[in-house]
Amino acid sequence: MTEHRVVSTGAIPEGAGVAVDIGDKRIAIFRYRDEFFALDETCPHRGAPLHQGSVQNGIVVCPWHQWQFALTSGCSPVNPNSRVNRYPVRVENGGIWVSL
Repeated sequence: MTEHRVVSTGAIPEGAGVAVDIGDKRIAIFRYRDEFFALDETCPHRGAPLHQGSVQNGIVVCPWHQWQFALTSGCSPVNPNSRVNRYPVRVENGGIWVSL
């Protein structure tokens, strides 16, 4: 795995997400309860941008059709066969680092 500095911690408000590109991969970075999480940016259902979804109780809700994915695992709490990839995140000196 290689770490990539993607964004500063101040760029993501509490309960929100941003999209970042790491090479040819698009990742959604979320801030929830002052922790940071990295998931695949694209919802597997219809390709919606997950970073635009709402975060509720540690779950990101897709903005198009309300599919849900846990920030801690990428798994859907509703459908165990549905998931997005989750990536390790590290915070250092005000920067967010993601490992791919």
